[in-house]
Amino acid sequence: MIKGILFDFDGTLSYRVESAYFMYRYLLHSMFPEMDVHSIEFEARVQRCMLWDEFGTINKRHALTMIKEKWKPDLDVEKYVEIWYRLFPQYQVAMPDAYAVLDRLKEKYVLGLVSNGHLDTQEPKIDILDLHPYFKTEIISKDFGVDKPDVRIYNEAAKRLGLKCEEIAFIGDTFDTDILGASKAGMMPVWYCYEHRCVTLYDVCMVSNFKEIGDLFLDHAEWNH
Repeated sequence: MIKGILFDFDGTLSYRVESAYFMYRYLLHSMFPEMDVHSIEFEARVQRCMLWDEFGTINKRHALTMIKEKWKPDLDVEKYVEIWYRLFPQYQVAMPDAYAVLDRLKEKYVLGLVSNGHLDTQEPKIDILDLHPYFKTEIISKDFGVDKPDVRIYNEAAKRLGLKCEEIAFIGDTFDTDILGASKAGMMPVWYCYEHRCVTLYDVCMVSNFKEIGDLFLDHAEWNH
């Protein structure tokens, strides 16, 4: 019986694609102020950056290095890495219906958050979205000492929730961290596929939005009261 639910942050609670889109628009405008931000040429550069970004799963220097190589040979990559991490929290957007569903879930389940990353970059993003009141525990991997999918971070989260791993569902968007780790820890993995199309032969529970999360974990009366 599921008694607790753990959430990933980027791409699960946060609508990261939209956040990254507007962040890249800001960066490119500052790099190329001569370009019309409403032009198709500017938009094409933004969309190319989104491909280089790889849903945030790759080091930020990759996209910035590609900008340097393709469009701006004199770009100071380290300067823009610093700008990204300093300003990106301001561009955070919550997933549609996230707050409404979390409000219902917290009445029935104990909730927590487990995110890969550094405390000084993840904490401000969580702050901006005002998500702290929903969670009994929040674990940021670099602060804890190991990253997902290491089962130790899942076991620690279960301990902090006061539950067994088999009593917990883990919802995340990245298969080789969130789903792999949760499965190995004995939790119920739920693959969240809002920002990209998910294809797999593996038998795993999949949801595409927060309303489906509500449908999965709440009965009709709880979801509609």
